[in-house]
Amino acid sequence: MNPAIPDDVDTELSRYLDAEEIGKAGINPGAIKQKKVTYNKQRGANEMFMPLPSGGYMKIGEEKVVDPVPPQDVGKPPPDQVFDQATASWQEPAAVDRTAEIQAFRAEMPRAYEDYLAAGFTEPELQAAGVAAPGAPREQMSPQDVAAAATGTIEPQDLTIREGHTDVLRQIFESVGADQFFARQLAESIVGNPNATRDLGIGLADLTPLGAVYGGQEGYQTFSRGLNSGDNVTAALGALEAGLSVLEAIPLTAAGGRAMRQAIPGIRQTIEELGQEAQQRIAREGSTLYSNPVGPVVDRALAVAGRLAGTGEAVQAPSLGGLPGRISTRFPTAAKATEDPYTGELVIGYDELKQDPKVYEFNVNITRDYPNMRPQPGATTDETAEQFITHVKDNLLYLHDQVPAATRERSQLWYDGARNITDRWSQEYGVPDTSIAGALAALSPQKDWYQNVSLAQRVLDVVKPKGGTPTTFTPEMENLFFTLKDQNGQPVFNKPKYVPLLDAIRGKSYDQITDPDPAVQNTLRALFVRLHDQTYTPPAYRIVSPEGDFLDVATNLDGSPSRVAWGSLNEIGKAIGAIEANGDVRTISGLMGERHKVRNFYNNIYDPNSPYGDVTIDTHAVAAGLLRPLSGNSLEVDHNFKNTTVAGRGTTKGSSISGVSGNYGLYAEAYRRAAQERGILPRQMQSITWEAVRGLFPDTFKTERNAQIIDGIWSRYRNGEIEIDEARRIVSEAAGGINPPTWQQ
Repeated sequence: MNPAIPDDVDTELSRYLDAEEIGKAGINPGAIKQKKVTYNKQRGANEMFMPLPSGGYMKIGEEKVVDPVPPQDVGKPPPDQVFDQATASWQEPAAVDRTAEIQAFRAEMPRAYEDYLAAGFTEPELQAAGVAAPGAPREQMSPQDVAAAATGTIEPQDLTIREGHTDVLRQIFESVGADQFFARQLAESIVGNPNATRDLGIGLADLTPLGAVYGGQEGYQTFSRGLNSGDNVTAALGALEAGLSVLEAIPLTAAGGRAMRQAIPGIRQTIEELGQEAQQRIAREGSTLYSNPVGPVVDRALAVAGRLAGTGEAVQAPSLGGLPGRISTRFPTAAKATEDPYTGELVIGYDELKQDPKVYEFNVNITRDYPNMRPQPGATTDETAEQFITHVKDNLLYLHDQVPAATRERSQLWYDGARNITDRWSQEYGVPDTSIAGALAALSPQKDWYQNVSLAQRVLDVVKPKGGTPTTFTPEMENLFFTLKDQNGQPVFNKPKYVPLLDAIRGKSYDQITDPDPAVQNTLRALFVRLHDQTYTPPAYRIVSPEGDFLDVATNLDGSPSRVAWGSLNEIGKAIGAIEANGDVRTISGLMGERHKVRNFYNNIYDPNSPYGDVTIDTHAVAAGLLRPLSGNSLEVDHNFKNTTVAGRGTTKGSSISGVSGNYGLYAEAYRRAAQERGILPRQMQSITWEAVRGLFPDTFKTERNAQIIDGIWSRYRNGEIEIDEARRIVSEAAGGINPPTWQQ
């Protein structure tokens, strides 16, 4: 299975199923207009590949390579002449210009030199078109070529080719255990950012024939050997060598590339210093290529390699204090990013949102149309941001103050209770606290806390069975695979795309389910965990107190026990990965993804008293800030997360350079200001108001009609018909006031 699908194995399986169905259909290769053709030297044939609906390609046929034959009615070929298809006549070789034809052939996909010869192009024609034979001397890049590379003037098809190369290289590095951030940094330093412009960074592939990208096998082997042995310096040297090998194909730096590769063994002791110097140059000069079209790219490779070489431990303890397993709540991924997300130091807030002026302006201005926001003609972006933050802050203070003091004293303890659960489970299951927190955070999307806790314990019960008794796949679990239905009566797993997963786990114990790709292994084990749980464990779950104690079984309105609802295999797989990471914070951080909510939630659970002001802004937190009955499908929730839950509906922007996403930073700032005014921590303000808004707008209240009623009240405020205090009072009365929490009833 493809090792580069860390987040969506279902998509990868769809490709295999698409290929199988297309293969059975017996499609005529000649009828496929979008097919790709590449020469297979060993078979002496051009192999044809068809793009799959779900991505990737499948082989649909091949044709033996024969010399081009002109039409029969044009006579016998005169000596030393070639047939020109354009003029339908024999011409002197020099008179036939096939440059455009060669360029079109090259634009389809990366080509080896043999591909051109197999397609019928002659060496003189290839030389005239700028395609050099292997080992042939290459000309220096012209000033025009350098300028074109510097300004990012790349044909659209080149972007597609480059994106494919970037993905391939990223797959290679991830397949041997590199985390996503490092793999992408390295791949983009060699190939370039798939969305490259001069501002985003240009890789080596912009300056060299694309066929050279697949060089550097020796470097890759060195890189692999270093990772497998745990030798970070060797891995860094291999990464650097893989990048420098590509330089040998670039006329401007061929000699320099070879010389640097030859010198690699001698710079083993100084690679960390080189990386630090390169990082300083990047910070000072960015990726401007006008003065040196290759230097910044090499600097990026050096900086990444140097950082890896200088890594003494996976993650350093946060400089502001707190527990050492904290993770950054921003996760920059761009090649141009100057911050390392694995330091555990990065936070998300108002100042971080402002780092990218375009993202900041767009995201702030998108709030102007909210029913809560009274128009301010001529207001600047900063003024609108302050208006929004103040409005959210004041709504939070209103909710906070509406909660009885005795309830507030307990409801602010939610994350203290989560930490208590973490400590108990850490001892009970023999799993480090960071892994427990990671499992809880991974399973949190679209789940209330009671279900979240129950799901995490269910995963632990299978992954770490008490007494060490191995858990084995059973016929009953297989029967459930085929019979399990969702709430709409549709099959959950009895679909073609899941059958290969079933085949991979049938008859095995949990520990016997393995795969070279950790993401695939986690997904297979996730299916095992869910089938085992739903076969042998009752679906009821218990209410959890703020202090972390387990209370009565949660019930529905009719008094029947509530049933726990599982999330995706992807989420379960990440929880499994966190548990089996055995406390490795770097691995756990990668599993938490790029979303601020999950990363903050991990920190709030793991270190509730962290000095960094981490705060979890989920759907309820947005609803509390706007004092409206919002759901996971609400537009404002999309804006917080930078989601698009409804197709075609616009949302906020983000930056892979800073790792900022959506309007999370605005809400975080509002929560921090509100907490400061009440002398508590931001996570405590979030806990109190989270409980309050769930009591004000319970799930039974969140109907379309009620949402329209509340929005209508806020529209009256927006239009100046009522003032803010009256708007809040009417909203509270319309919702029936704040119901006491379930743990208090």
